[in-house]
Amino acid sequence: MTKLKEAQDWVREDWEENSKPVDEKTEILFLIEEFGEVAEMIRKIDGNKNRKKVKIDLEKEIGDLLVCLASIANRHHVDLEKAFLKTKRKIQKRHQKGY
Repeated sequence: MTKLKEAQDWVREDWEENSKPVDEKTEILFLIEEFGEVAEMIRKIDGNKNRKKVKIDLEKEIGDLLVCLASIANRHHVDLEKAFLKTKRKIQKRHQKGY
């Protein structure tokens, strides 16, 4: 299993070696596009009789979304694992307080 940090590092290295640089606006548009594709797959799962293939497509689209998110995090020097753990602690604290 790949850790989030390893995945983020792979995205950084792959983009540096194999991709042309894109501006931040384009990067955000890619993220929104991938989010839309995830939403489309979920809509299809809810209404499609052939759910197995659609679920495989959903997995691919969520992977694409994660790669876009990692790319944006890399641009802004945000460690995704640290960001996730901060949010996790915040949620755990909220749940302990009974919100």
